[in-house]
Amino acid sequence: MELRDKLNTRQKYQENIEFDENCITRDLKEYNEYGSSWNSEKIMKHFSILLMRNRQILISKYSIGQPIPNLIEDYKRSVSFMEKGWKAISGYIDMVWMLSIGIMLEAEPDIFEKLKSLVERDHLNDYLVDFLLQNSTQWRKQTAKFEFPRPYKATQDIISLAQTDKTAALERLKKYLQKEWYRGHSDLGWYDGHKSKWNIHTGYWCFESGALAKILGLDDSTLKDQPYYPYDMVHWEK
Repeated sequence: MELRDKLNTRQKYQENIEFDENCITRDLKEYNEYGSSWNSEKIMKHFSILLMRNRQILISKYSIGQPIPNLIEDYKRSVSFMEKGWKAISGYIDMVWMLSIGIMLEAEPDIFEKLKSLVERDHLNDYLVDFLLQNSTQWRKQTAKFEFPRPYKATQDIISLAQTDKTAALERLKKYLQKEWYRGHSDLGWYDGHKSKWNIHTGYWCFESGALAKILGLDDSTLKDQPYYPYDMVHWEK
């Protein structure tokens, strides 16, 4: 396997995967033993941690170079944890990533229905989330609002341009990847994680960029080696 994100080593990615898998096993055992006595807030907190750990496993496995089919069960498990541990106020990126990864993996319709139900439950109004749901479910709503205009408003430009000029849309996508996406997350804990002494880096991936390229039919051949672009996830069945 060739590393897809070379900002960490194979050994350290594997250490992260094993650590998180052990934590998930422990935490699920705790829930199975005591969860029936927990209130809804404690259950949500518990599963939000499970979601975070499983998301790290999924991303680490992609970064380390595992074949895409190996990620499908980890993806499904992430969505199952979201059902009990997700809320819109803190989980916007998780929703964008799980919708985007599902589109690239061509997940089963019931997966998207679960994600749609969470969006409906928490009344999440967001242009990008609406667009991703429109292309994976029978979703009809389209708001002009962005929960986080920086950096996600750029996706509106990409989508709009693709209606008349796919070359221009691709150039806008390149700009998003090169100049906007990573900087736009400078307030998050994983930003510059590859510089940490604590081995917290799981990989930097702009999953929505791959989903947009797939939905919009963009020729992404020039993005194959573009940092943050999940090329192998877009083309895994070819």
